[in-house]
Amino acid sequence: MKIAYQGIEGSFSHRTLAQLPGLKVGLPTFRAVYQAVQKGEVDLGLLPIENTLAGTIYETIDLLHAGDLKIVGEMHTKVEHSLMARPGAKISKVLSHPKALAQCTKLLDSHPEWEAVPHYDTAGAAADVAHSGDLTLAAIANRHAADIYGLELVSVGIQDHEENYTRFFLISKTGTTGRKGSICFTIAHEPGKLAELLHLFAKEGINLTYIVSRPIVGKPFEYLFYVDLEIGGKWPPIEGKILGTYETISHWRN
Repeated sequence: MKIAYQGIEGSFSHRTLAQLPGLKVGLPTFRAVYQAVQKGEVDLGLLPIENTLAGTIYETIDLLHAGDLKIVGEMHTKVEHSLMARPGAKISKVLSHPKALAQCTKLLDSHPEWEAVPHYDTAGAAADVAHSGDLTLAAIANRHAADIYGLELVSVGIQDHEENYTRFFLISKTGTTGRKGSICFTIAHEPGKLAELLHLFAKEGINLTYIVSRPIVGKPFEYLFYVDLEIGGKWPPIEGKILGTYETISHWRN
């Protein structure tokens, strides 16, 4: 079993997959993870869908909508960020993934002399700080990344709120079954159409757990809707692209 994830050893995605057996394959982007599954280079891929502080990861929704892979599982990870640097550092730049930076605004705002520098990966930022030899650099990452890359923990638990979780999807070429489901659909661009659809969900006794909209390319100011549902084994009578049915596999305290 091979499972692809975005990042390198020590990232939150890598730590999340520690619960599952198999070879873990780190790749640089979400798209690379999706394509690796699509090409059959790996059996499963792990993609984040939302964070309770930073919100939706829209790239994941766009990949799921555009392709034909299926969601086959859901995983939740509690996220605790740490600031790390080389011993003796005098910090002026802090590197991390944009979503991680967005989850640590209180600390960053309290140090206006620090420049927040976006990086493709949290653990990758820690590795770059370690390898650079630059004492002005620091990284925000999982505390385990400090041990892996030989950095010193400057501060732990720096996220804006203690209840910080990321929800991930496992994706595969072959679908499965479960009590949860995800679907994308469009509706007529007319008054009341969304309200009618939401009423239909309620009438069928189906709970919507998540709903976001994405712009439709080529149709200015018209939108695609992405919805997560507690389907209980049945789909509502609506037209759309079913992205998968699945179960929540685990809740992981990193």
